[in-house]
Amino acid sequence: MAWRIDTAIIRGELDNTERGRVQVRLEIVGRQDPLFLDLSGDAWRDVAGTRLSFVNRSPEPLPMARLLPAIQSGVVGDITASRKVKVFTVPEEEWREAYRQDRIDDVPTEWRNSLYLEWFTAEHGRCVIESADFEIVVNEHAWEMDEDEEAAQRMANMHSMREYLGDIIQRREPTSEDEAEDDVVELTEEQWEEQLKASDRVTDASMEAHNKYSEDDDNEEKIAFVMGWDHLIEDMADEQESVEPSGDDSEKKKRRHEWIEQMNAACAEVESEDWREPEKKEPHPLQVAVQEFIIRLIHEMREVGLNEQRGESPEHPLERFTSNTMKISGKLAGALSSRRMDVGDDTGYILAISKRCLNWANEALAALNDLGALRQYAAHRPRFENWRAELFKIREGLTDLRHELRKE
Repeated sequence: MAWRIDTAIIRGELDNTERGRVQVRLEIVGRQDPLFLDLSGDAWRDVAGTRLSFVNRSPEPLPMARLLPAIQSGVVGDITASRKVKVFTVPEEEWREAYRQDRIDDVPTEWRNSLYLEWFTAEHGRCVIESADFEIVVNEHAWEMDEDEEAAQRMANMHSMREYLGDIIQRREPTSEDEAEDDVVELTEEQWEEQLKASDRVTDASMEAHNKYSEDDDNEEKIAFVMGWDHLIEDMADEQESVEPSGDDSEKKKRRHEWIEQMNAACAEVESEDWREPEKKEPHPLQVAVQEFIIRLIHEMREVGLNEQRGESPEHPLERFTSNTMKISGKLAGALSSRRMDVGDDTGYILAISKRCLNWANEALAALNDLGALRQYAAHRPRFENWRAELFKIREGLTDLRHELRKE
């Protein structure tokens, strides 16, 4: 995922007065020396050709910001001071209280311009500074960028994003086996783990693409392009131009249309009056135990205000504990539901998921230990002990589940 360091910025200066080059100087909390960026490319029209300075009146320490090298070279991503973001129009205490009461959607918001500074390096991939709270000063333009130049720069930025996400996904070249019809085969636990890793990489890349482009008018096309889903772009273009399938289409495109027709037929069958939902089996006791624990956990965190502190840093023990525990619930429910519905031989899949859940349980327990060692959470230590006991029970249940599956 992208390195986001805007909260740790004290002040910064950006210089794009030289065409094709952006230089940035950043002062960061906890760093003695400033961070220098030397990037190829230009900003968007509002910033291109100018010097821009910005100040953060409430900087906060961010450990990851101290890990970045002092001098970086790379290519620009999108750079603008007019990107629109939605922000709350009430004091922080008020929207935090609304979040605690699960009525955050009722809090009033407005759209504001923000600074968006994105760049790509070989060492650290994508880095982003984004904030609507900075005080920004833009100087006179030394040169002007026209609309065609900006369009070309934005397309270059999208290519950089596509290459960055391609590295995350780790796309492989198609083989002759991919051209053949897929056979239903039983996968081992190890094979399923490789499939899950590949799925995780695609999910991570997709989330990053959605986070960046979801508010854009043409977000579907942009997301499809940076994800490398060129077939979706082709299908969207055909739909917009009312192009019907043809015998001249490629074999991949023909198979894609055939799959779409099959899915549409399946949906129509589900919606028909003759369809009856199959009888479901009772959920696995471990699934019930995990779901009940998650419900209690969310309630207790919200009750004592701990939920407000989530998301401040992915490395914070509270975030590590919560995110790893949530993963157990979601993934285990999906895996065990497949068995309840009698979906083929899924033993290898459940074994692979349960192994991941064990790892997440261990990570959550380690985070709880780190959390309990922090003085500001001393009052919550009895609660942490209860959560630790629940996690030990879940971990034992996962181990028992794996033994049961291996005996089948």
